[in-house]
Amino acid sequence: MDNTQEINYSVIIKNNPANETISLINSYWSYKKGEFINKPKQLANENNISLHDLFLTIKEYSNVQLECNCGSCNDNIKQEVTSQTHFISILKNLPLCKECIDKRKLKEEEENKRLIEIRRKEYELAEIKYRQQKAFNSAIERYKETRIHEDEARFMIHFINTCPNRISLSYYNENYLNFYKFKLLELIDIEENFADEYVVISYPEELKDLLVSEIKQESLGTKPTNTNTWSRLSFLLEKNKTYRNIHTPRFSGTLLIKEDVYLEKGTKCLYGVWDRDHNDAWLTLTPISDIIVAKNKPMHKEPKHIANILNSFLDNPDNRDY
Repeated sequence: MDNTQEINYSVIIKNNPANETISLINSYWSYKKGEFINKPKQLANENNISLHDLFLTIKEYSNVQLECNCGSCNDNIKQEVTSQTHFISILKNLPLCKECIDKRKLKEEEENKRLIEIRRKEYELAEIKYRQQKAFNSAIERYKETRIHEDEARFMIHFINTCPNRISLSYYNENYLNFYKFKLLELIDIEENFADEYVVISYPEELKDLLVSEIKQESLGTKPTNTNTWSRLSFLLEKNKTYRNIHTPRFSGTLLIKEDVYLEKGTKCLYGVWDRDHNDAWLTLTPISDIIVAKNKPMHKEPKHIANILNSFLDNPDNRDY
């Protein structure tokens, strides 16, 4: 509060007090240079009354009309005060005029409405996202059952990476079959606007990751489910009757695979070539994991340290008499 500012106020006497009371009231409300001249405790002592009685007397027989500026628009307003404390509080924290109070109240109401609307939209978005996620999970199941070709998946990944959601009608028509298949699986939503010749494609964030993972699986390949297990493959090698030198094969011919056989990447095999009559030979392949070690126990069921020792033995070119 600026002690040099001019404060306009008027003391209102009411209820016809005695002259002594009027003198007490004027002393109580004397204000100069930013402070009251007489403190309540001092006045109470000088007049041989309690502080409580002093405050009751001031409140019963007087009040003050204080002129001050609105704390917002700076317009002049009048405030009724009943104590020194109230007087100083108003000067420190300027009140608002009625118009500014109404404006602030309206602003607060609008802010509350805005916050309520934000919460409502957040709730709606959360509900929409939940429904989309639920639909997407169902779509994934249909997707796994239906399967999408790799070129279709790559098209959609390219679209997600390079194209905006809003596309021209001509581009949509050119790739209609791709878009339509994803729509049937409920993996994307399509909003067509033929009047303005554009289409809006919307999809969940997880779609790209799903397609990328599926392409990786297709690229790596998956193990067939209906394949015969095998423990040894044997092939008859017929002597090449036109053999001339090291630049021509010693054995040649054709092989007929009579059953489906799955040879998994990384399978380590023991092979051998056995001489037969007429200078022909047998080639055999046996997975090392299926070699019977002892007591009809295959190697892959042996403890790891034993399996490692056996592998080292079989890898040694000096140990070929088996």
